[in-house]
Amino acid sequence: MFKLKFSYVVYLLLYAIPNTILSFGIVYIINNVISGKTDFLTDYMGIVFVSTVVYTYLLNIIFQKKINKYSFEVLYENEKKIFDKILKAPLITLEKLGSQRFYTAIEDLRIFATFPEVVTHTMNSLLMLLLCMIYLFTLSVSAALVVVGLIILIAVTYFLVISTMSQKVATLRKYNEHYYKYVDDVIKGFKGFKLSTGRREKLMKEHLSPNRENAKVLDFNINYVFLSINLISQYGLYLVIGAILFLLPEIGILKREDVISYVVILLFVSGPINNLINMQNVYTRLTVANNRIKNFLKDFDSTEAAVTLKTADTEAFTSLRFDQIHFAYENNAAEKTFALGPVNLSIAKGEMIFIIGGNGSGKSTFINILTGLYQPTEGEIIVNNQQNSTGKTTTQNLISAVFTDNHIYSHNYDPYALENNREYRELLRIMELDKVIADDKEESARRPFSKGQGKRMSLIFALLEDKPILVLDEWAADQDPHFRKYFYENLLPKLKQEGKTIIAVTHDDAYFKYADRILKFDYGEIVKDFNVKDEALHTENLWHDEVQR
Repeated sequence: MFKLKFSYVVYLLLYAIPNTILSFGIVYIINNVISGKTDFLTDYMGIVFVSTVVYTYLLNIIFQKKINKYSFEVLYENEKKIFDKILKAPLITLEKLGSQRFYTAIEDLRIFATFPEVVTHTMNSLLMLLLCMIYLFTLSVSAALVVVGLIILIAVTYFLVISTMSQKVATLRKYNEHYYKYVDDVIKGFKGFKLSTGRREKLMKEHLSPNRENAKVLDFNINYVFLSINLISQYGLYLVIGAILFLLPEIGILKREDVISYVVILLFVSGPINNLINMQNVYTRLTVANNRIKNFLKDFDSTEAAVTLKTADTEAFTSLRFDQIHFAYENNAAEKTFALGPVNLSIAKGEMIFIIGGNGSGKSTFINILTGLYQPTEGEIIVNNQQNSTGKTTTQNLISAVFTDNHIYSHNYDPYALENNREYRELLRIMELDKVIADDKEESARRPFSKGQGKRMSLIFALLEDKPILVLDEWAADQDPHFRKYFYENLLPKLKQEGKTIIAVTHDDAYFKYADRILKFDYGEIVKDFNVKDEALHTENLWHDEVQR
């Protein structure tokens, strides 16, 4: 996901090489001054030293600005990309993958805020280490080989330990995914937890507490290992310096007059070495986060977004036909758990159709197919008698809907405005919310409501979209008897008269007489298509088969 462009790699090198040379120049001056070399004990050398420090500082400032700009562009663009992937994905994909992966993907992405610092320190540290090692070889090849060998031995020990960390970090991320599920359960099911002490205790004792305990132990062990191996680098360097001070001169590999130079270089190079080692924790987390985000995006790339119509002109819609529509749910083992179909159905403009059926009969699946949230596995939905060459549902922009789990958005994402909107004020009056909402400000319309009032607000928003088809999924279930009666006897006939095509899932058989047709689903099929005007309406007969079953 995070890949450096070739131009940026070139830019990094153009920065890192002169920056490292200048930094090494600072070390070189310090080393020769400490060694007492007369060529470096001059007035102008102090000016050169200060100038080099200032120039190196300015070079770093300019580079940091550029790399930070690039990094944050990539970071924030990928945040938008993740949202775009979610919004384009079919509903069935989101249902299978779960919303928790969305949360953890966002969390993984924020880890890359450290990317500029990691790139800068890594590049500088590697080049500085290389130059310092070359300098050691110019002083004594044999001594340098011993020092490099000892450093490699310490590094191998370090990397053998660090190689076990990636899997543990990935496991920790899995614990956090489950943790977000518990957070989601508490937020959405808060009332249920308040009503049951046993449920609360089971959540805490059998789920949340074990999850957090396991995550705590794993997180502690991971950080303890990183801390321990960081100390290996620090104390290992002391051992190398000890070898330079006491061993190498004694066995004749290093001259006594070069000992100070070696120690100074090693003390200076300890900074780059510690940078590289200390950042292993970050490298591991970045690698795990990058792989997880790539897998997340790949999962959503494997599905195509549904095609939508470009216009939603009421006059453009005349008919809708389901031709041999099938749809099947599958579990992770690709086994079918529920099938809808075959569904053959024609809907004309201006019809009011009520959909009924028992739990699990296929009503919600049908609504999801109708609205394009699910794509049929077989068959075709034909709009205005025109064949669709793509084979994809193209009904979304013809339909406005209020679902059972309706949600009022925190902001207005629609093309209409509420302020100074005469239609909005009239709809508030019709929905009997004009006394509840005193003004036409956005924040007034998007505050917490009761379930019934919330669905009324959602219906207002749906009507303001001005689309030809209105889908209502058990909309009246949360309304009081007075407004439910008003909804069926006054509001729906008014909308029908205005040209709306209404498809409503309902169990209110007392109001079935106001529909044009009643479709009954059972076991994924339409078992009855009842024309209210042409046939005598006996509601008990509509439910008869279910009662017998």
